[in-house]
Amino acid sequence: MKCLICKNEKMRKGTTLLPIERGNAILLITDIPAQICTNCGEPYLKEDIAREVQQLANQRLAGEVSYENELGERDILVEAFA
Repeated sequence: MKCLICKNEKMRKGTTLLPIERGNAILLITDIPAQICTNCGEPYLKEDIAREVQQLANQRLAGEVSYENELGERDILVEAFA
């Protein structure tokens, strides 16, 4: 795999976090398994992991997002992937 940012070809196993913003809610998913570029630190997710993260976000944010609330008032949710 080659990093899209710095073109480095060396990766290491690690974890990353992903903030997801929907409406007035921010969900921070932590401990996501990823390949991390050893040069710039850019994380890359496998396709199946990305799908699981998306499903987790959809489940966690269901009912939590209200588009009627003002953008200034935010709910911050944290969910560990692992």
